[in-house]
Amino acid sequence: MMVVLPLTTRLPQNAWGLLEGRGSYFIPAESSIWTFRADVENAGSGSFWLRGSDRTRYYALSETGREYFHIEKENGCERFDPGDISTWCELQAAPIPLPN
Repeated sequence: MMVVLPLTTRLPQNAWGLLEGRGSYFIPAESSIWTFRADVENAGSGSFWLRGSDRTRYYALSETGREYFHIEKENGCERFDPGDISTWCELQAAPIPLPN
């Protein structure tokens, strides 16, 4: 069980991000530490993700405010591109949680 869990979930990567990120890394409320995947990470200093996904949604950080966006993978957007937030026609916004 101790070997299978890290190999089949995102727990190790997310736990490390939460520990090392010192408040800048977070798991979206709609997702979980078990399934969230940071698809695009910040290239500069700071441990945070720019784009992410899980089994049912895509996530993107706002470039202008303290919020993130999410959209269902199964959506009705024409020409939907998960990597291009301008094609997300049914996106929802949520505030980034403040660090504890």
